[in-house]
Amino acid sequence: MTSSADNLIAPPAALDKALALLARHGSLSALAIWARRGNRWQQLAALGHADSLPSADVLEAGLAAPADGGALPLRDAGQAIGWLIWRGHAGPDLDALAELVTGHLLCVRLRDALNVSQLSHEILLDISQLGHQCGHADELAQQFLRRLERLMDAQHCYIALLDEEHAALRFPLYRDDRHPLDPMHPAADALPPRLVGYLMQSGQPLHYSRDALQRLIQEQRWPCPPHLSLPTSGMAVPLINALGQPIGALVLQRYQDMPLSTAEQASLLLLARHLGFALDTLRYPSQLERQVQYRTNELEGINARLRAEVADRQHHERLHGVLYRIAELTNTSLSLGAFLAGLHRLLAELMPADHCQVALYDAGQDLLSFPYNSGAGSPSPRRPGRGPIEQVLHSGRPLLSTGNTQGDGKQGSWLGVPLFSEHNLLGVLAVSSEDSAARFSLREQEILEFVANHIGAALSRLRALEALQGSYAALEARVRERTSELDAVNAQLKYDSLHDPLTNLPNRSHFARTLRESWEQFVSGGHRFAVLFIDLDRFKRVNDTLGHLAGDHLLFEVGARLHRCLRQTDFLARIGGDEFAVLLSNVKSFDDCEPIARRIVAEFEHPVILHGREVFTSASVGVVLADRDLYHQADDLLRDADHAMYRTKQQGRHGYTLFNHALRRDQADQLALESELRRALEEQDQLIPYYQPFVHAITGELVGLETLVRWRHPERGMLAPATFLPVAEESGLIVRLDRYMIEAACRQLTRWQLSGQVTTPLALHINLSSSNFHDPGFVAWLTQLVRQHDLQPGTLYLEITESALIDEPDTAAMVMAALRKLGVRLALDDFGTGYSALSYLHRYRFDKLKIDRAFVSEVDSKGEADAIVRAILALAEALGLEVVAEGVETEGQLRRLSEMGCHTLQGFYFAAPAPAEQLDWSRLALPLAKVADHVSPACQPV
Repeated sequence: MTSSADNLIAPPAALDKALALLARHGSLSALAIWARRGNRWQQLAALGHADSLPSADVLEAGLAAPADGGALPLRDAGQAIGWLIWRGHAGPDLDALAELVTGHLLCVRLRDALNVSQLSHEILLDISQLGHQCGHADELAQQFLRRLERLMDAQHCYIALLDEEHAALRFPLYRDDRHPLDPMHPAADALPPRLVGYLMQSGQPLHYSRDALQRLIQEQRWPCPPHLSLPTSGMAVPLINALGQPIGALVLQRYQDMPLSTAEQASLLLLARHLGFALDTLRYPSQLERQVQYRTNELEGINARLRAEVADRQHHERLHGVLYRIAELTNTSLSLGAFLAGLHRLLAELMPADHCQVALYDAGQDLLSFPYNSGAGSPSPRRPGRGPIEQVLHSGRPLLSTGNTQGDGKQGSWLGVPLFSEHNLLGVLAVSSEDSAARFSLREQEILEFVANHIGAALSRLRALEALQGSYAALEARVRERTSELDAVNAQLKYDSLHDPLTNLPNRSHFARTLRESWEQFVSGGHRFAVLFIDLDRFKRVNDTLGHLAGDHLLFEVGARLHRCLRQTDFLARIGGDEFAVLLSNVKSFDDCEPIARRIVAEFEHPVILHGREVFTSASVGVVLADRDLYHQADDLLRDADHAMYRTKQQGRHGYTLFNHALRRDQADQLALESELRRALEEQDQLIPYYQPFVHAITGELVGLETLVRWRHPERGMLAPATFLPVAEESGLIVRLDRYMIEAACRQLTRWQLSGQVTTPLALHINLSSSNFHDPGFVAWLTQLVRQHDLQPGTLYLEITESALIDEPDTAAMVMAALRKLGVRLALDDFGTGYSALSYLHRYRFDKLKIDRAFVSEVDSKGEADAIVRAILALAEALGLEVVAEGVETEGQLRRLSEMGCHTLQGFYFAAPAPAEQLDWSRLALPLAKVADHVSPACQPV
């Protein structure tokens, strides 16, 4: 079956014009118009980004409309037949659009109802004739089924008839595969006969759901197999003959989720009634003919009423179309006279408005003026009198009158309504007709009030336009005044965009632009130039110690000092943080650059006074000379100057470095070495852990091992840590390298324990870079590693240098506390060579100190070294710290350290660092007195 409700609704041409107008003049960013088609929703039209709006079925489910817009249901008799959904500001035009769409949808619904009614009428007429055309009830039932299927889904239905004695049922039509039944000999206790019998007793139609049918079966105690499939919904209608007596039943059931609609129920009632008459016709032809005639007349009356409703809907649709054209005319740029003439023409389509007049009242001058009059001529302005226009002005309400209202002897009808603009009374809109048969009603009054609202809006727009033109003149004068002020502000903004606000020096972007211009001139044959990259040493300590305000004062003073060292033609800029750059113009070689670089370095030998304190800082300088053969763009010069400055920092800071071919080759070699180190970290046979033992100074017992890294490069050979560790630090690979070594050392310790080579507690020392303090996952990773290898507390020692504590003291303290909680011990490496070692011992908790080899190497030859070692041992004893002396190479150093009470020693005197498979475990097990006799050449210091 195909219902007209499945067809799409075609939007009217007026709706297309409305959407186009809203797109041009409205403030809506999105709009969607939805219409109900049967049991589903169809999007009728859309404007803007309508896909982002909720659909009609979402709003019908009770969900909220868009927060930045709204939704308006279009109703008919309380039922939503459509939706307007929008985003943005909804103006008065949206109400007119809603009325237009509502009228269109009502017409469509009426058209559909008419189509269904015509189809029903045709089918009912056919059914009425079946009693004459068919010879028996079975044939009539099949013919009825074919016509029923044209109106609705009749997949599961049956017709039951009483026999002549009203004692038994038979089923001339039975279509229900869910309830097998013999139509000719149905079982008396089956559900269909039971349901028909119940219906015949009640004599009323029964519309039921699955739950309702289940309750009815239980209440009536009908036998029903448990596996029986009950319908989701159904309707049973008794078949009545012409005498009003039940002769059978028509049952229609649904097993899917779509229940019978109200229209289908009504149709089924009507069809059952005609079916009963048709069946009765087989028995009582004369009575059936009279009943058919009666029903035919009844249907003709229904059709007449439907046609009248269609005519009324068409009138409303035409009315909404004209009103929409009036609303559209309001938003045009026509003059007032042309606009009012157009409104009069549109009004004439809706009412007998032979004449139209607009009167405006000026309260200041107490005058009535007539901008539009459709009569012979426009009246001159006059003072208010006692006519109908004055009555409307005085009352502020519409006035409807008949007879001679103009005093010209003509009879007719006159209607006038007030003109308002934002609740202000402007005048009167009046229409009249000379036809004595024409009479205005409340409907024409409502239309005229609608038009008056649009006239008021147009008058307000014209007055606002006049005020706007006056404002434009004043604005132009103000713009000229502000333009001159803006030029000054723009000049200041341009200066600020190119200069550093702290030092008032050019900033990085200004320097980059100047550098590119100098390079382009140099490439074109201009003078040579050089670039200096300057970085303050330990500037972070000033910020951390004295505060950022003191740091800002220091940067300002640095800018002033650098400026004193330069020539007038040189260009100085602060490029960020504590970094400065200088462009030296008109230089021929490095000989012209070196004096300026030396002056810059020497300038920082004098202290800077900050808040009454002397602060010393130094500068690291990198110098690069422009060269057409070596460089292709200006940015490469700044890059190499930065690299030369970094080399200065590596060489001890407070100096300068001239970038040359050796540095360039070294830079390329560093990049290659970094790439090779990345590959080495992915393999297992290049980065090799070497182990150097710690021994007890008295017994010679092995008490620990320090893990050191060596790189067995496939092409460069064995590389010492000093070759590749700086590259790892600079590239950030040091974190991966530390994890690699810690995991390898723990794995090796587990092997020694399983093989029996290590049977006593042994301390495993591994160096840890400061970069690990910035890794948030380091502690969690180390926790998993300790649990994996079942390391006892006190087994793993991480050696930390003082530089790691300088960089991030607060972060270091938190990480160290977490490591101690895990059972990992901490050792301070190279003690005594840093900046503030005593403050670190006070602030952080260490378990062990390692005396730097610089003091150990002279402990038996110089008194100063002897005194320093004694002081370190006394300090460690007072703080409860263990001490390891590293770099023991002679028997004299061993003896002197033993006498001082340093009991843990490390050095080439006992064993050189070696891979795990080359450790001499037999020698490490010898008493200390025999160690000297077994020192091999491999154990001598290198």
